[in-house]
Amino acid sequence: MKKNVSTVLNVYPIKFKKPLLPEETESIEIGEVIVENLNINGLEIENRDILVITSKIASLFEKRTFKLSTVNPSMKARFFAKIFKKDPREMQLIFNEGKPLIVIPFKKIVKNKKLWSRLLELSINHKGTEEALEISRFVFIVNNHAAFLDDAGIDFSNARDGYVTMIPENPCKTAKKIRESVEKLTGKNVAVVITDTVSLLGRMGSQDVAVGYSGIDPITRKSGSADIFGKYHLGGNDCVIDSLAGISGMMMGQTNEMSPMTLIRGYDYADEKGNNERCMELIAYPKGTSFRSGFLSVVTTIWYHFLNVITFWMPSR
Repeated sequence: MKKNVSTVLNVYPIKFKKPLLPEETESIEIGEVIVENLNINGLEIENRDILVITSKIASLFEKRTFKLSTVNPSMKARFFAKIFKKDPREMQLIFNEGKPLIVIPFKKIVKNKKLWSRLLELSINHKGTEEALEISRFVFIVNNHAAFLDDAGIDFSNARDGYVTMIPENPCKTAKKIRESVEKLTGKNVAVVITDTVSLLGRMGSQDVAVGYSGIDPITRKSGSADIFGKYHLGGNDCVIDSLAGISGMMMGQTNEMSPMTLIRGYDYADEKGNNERCMELIAYPKGTSFRSGFLSVVTTIWYHFLNVITFWMPSR
């Protein structure tokens, strides 16, 4: 197939007319909803378009919306919920998704005078920010789908009271299902990326990242190639799907924009290699290496600071 050689990248936010409710997804395929809303927004699918879709919408079609009153928390979930001032049902859902790696005392951190002042400076509603903070006193980070997810990706926002949404169990299978459904309805070959929102370490705000994909190679494969001066470069493996997720997140928004997906046109992506079975493992650190990397980094940093102390008398510039 001849590749798209366009040098112009177009990103179209797809606005829905009304919120999509779980019960409405039982009698319709997600591909139908996507094509219908594209048409409402005056767009038609073309070959090699990219559909970037929030995990929330995908979850609605996979019964990953939970009514909290139906969740029965274990004794362990109740214990940790009491210690960390969290809803025990939410705590149970976090445990169901995976083992938390880090617990961030978010309220204590942001209540630092300087940090809180900065947060309010960026807030459109100070009272609303205060209320939201009470829900997120502690944040449990779970490593799933090659991403470090806040509270395992559990989302209370844009859900009816008493309900939460969870990320699809296998976002790559979800993306493949969406891609095949859209292709069946339109006859066009597209790529699909599923996204979620994560916090940024050391920065205000958040960022959308990819948690699943289909029909697109998720990462460029240029490590070891020479730069313009002939020097070999260790980098060059750009995480394409995260870049697409990031630009789409900016267009979709996180509150009342009602734009849970985008259509990206003009990016000359490489086709997916293989049959998608490795999913996000392809771009994740192999199991066991993250802990080793963290340990070695901590030890080396301590060693550096020790040397820095005993050489305090040496000028550094």
